[in-house]
Amino acid sequence: MTFSELLKLHRDLDQLFFVHQRALMRLRFEEAKAALDAFELALVNHIKDEEEFMIPIYLERANAPVGGGALIFLGEHEKLSQYLQLFKEEMLKLERASDPERAALFLIDSQHLFKRLLVHHDIRERKFLYPLLDEVTTESERRQLFASLRLAALPLRVTVS
Repeated sequence: MTFSELLKLHRDLDQLFFVHQRALMRLRFEEAKAALDAFELALVNHIKDEEEFMIPIYLERANAPVGGGALIFLGEHEKLSQYLQLFKEEMLKLERASDPERAALFLIDSQHLFKRLLVHHDIRERKFLYPLLDEVTTESERRQLFASLRLAALPLRVTVS
C-alpha cells in the first residue's frame, strides 16, 4: 500500500466534477448541484485527511524540495475551498436566472481557473507529497493511516445520463 494509490481518488474527483459540468451544460441544475455537493464532500474530506494525517508527517520527516513545501499544499487547499464556496453561491443564482444558458456558461467559464489549480495541485502531490510520504513511512504506518482516512469507504460515483 502506497500513498500514490490515492491518485485514484483524484481521478474520481475529476469525474465527479465532470458530471457536475455536464449537468450544467444540459441545464439540469438539480443534478449539477447534487454532483457539486458530492464533489465538495469528497474534496473537503480528502483535504481534511491530508491536513490531519499526511501533512504533519510530511512536515516532520520529509525534506521538501522547492515547490513542494507544506505551506504550498495548505494554500492550495484554502484556494480550492474558496472556489467551492463561490460555485455554490453561483448555483443558487442559476435557479432564478432570467437567462439560464448564459448563467450556466458563466459558471462553467468561472470554473476554468479552479480546474487548472486542481491539475497543478495533483501534479504537486504526485511529484512531491505522495512519493516523499512513501519514502518516510513504513508499510505498517501506511496501513494504519489509510484505515483512518475519511474517504476509505465513500462512494464517489455520481452519473448524469
